[in-house]
Amino acid sequence: MLEFIAQGSGRSSFEDNILPGLVYICPLLLDRDGQELHSHTGHAELLLVQEGEGIAQIDGGQEELRPGDFVLCSAGSPHRYRAKGDNPMTGLSCGIHHLKCRGLEENCFAGHEERSVVHAGQDSRTLQDILTILEHAAADPDAHKKELLSYLTASAVTVALQIHRAATERVEQTRYQLGVRTRMYLDRHYLEPLTLDGIAQAMGVSKYHLDRVFLESAGCTPVQYITRRRLAHAQTLLASTTYTVQHIAELCCYSNYNYFTALFRKNIGLTPGKYRRMVQGNAGRRNT
Repeated sequence: MLEFIAQGSGRSSFEDNILPGLVYICPLLLDRDGQELHSHTGHAELLLVQEGEGIAQIDGGQEELRPGDFVLCSAGSPHRYRAKGDNPMTGLSCGIHHLKCRGLEENCFAGHEERSVVHAGQDSRTLQDILTILEHAAADPDAHKKELLSYLTASAVTVALQIHRAATERVEQTRYQLGVRTRMYLDRHYLEPLTLDGIAQAMGVSKYHLDRVFLESAGCTPVQYITRRRLAHAQTLLASTTYTVQHIAELCCYSNYNYFTALFRKNIGLTPGKYRRMVQGNAGRRNT
């Protein structure tokens, strides 16, 4: 049985130390029409972009491809690649079977929630070198090359997964930082007129991306977070001042008194007036 253990890790990259096998490796040349949508039931596919720009459609999603990017397409995933614009996209396509990555189903590169497209750029140079060697080895007529192809295929998969993990960690860190920056921004400006478009512009991202990332980070959308902060401030003012409810609504950035009252009741469970009477009455009883 062949084993593949990364130096220094003391642990195989694959279940039971069994190496994946190479089904094919071939150059890919795509125009703007590209491929038909298809899937592979018996093997996974690794596609590395070498020149040109393209579009990857995989599992219902779509992402742009540039030189150095690669796609980890698990068995059964519907996918299609095409060039972007009039210039062709070239690359290497590698079919891999008996792939048993740790903790995953056979012929799967990553979990269902993980990204298939890796925007690696120059970070994929080692992967490019290995795939080039693998392509030459696969074309060698030597009948005793099976073991070599197994090791080279395992090396390519291992390097691709390492780049994938590093890229995923960078994306997660970037998303975390965006969530923190947005929350800090909202904490400073929640008593000012704000729109999702304006917040997204201040953060330098699209409003749709911001909405998704902030929801993952804070458990609510930016608009919901602003509402919570404003209503919390209104509660403080109701409890500690003699300002009218109308004035408090304006201080909390709500020009429409009826809207503020309805919003307060929906989220707090009482009208502003009843909330004030309750908290001030409780304060009076504690002081007697």
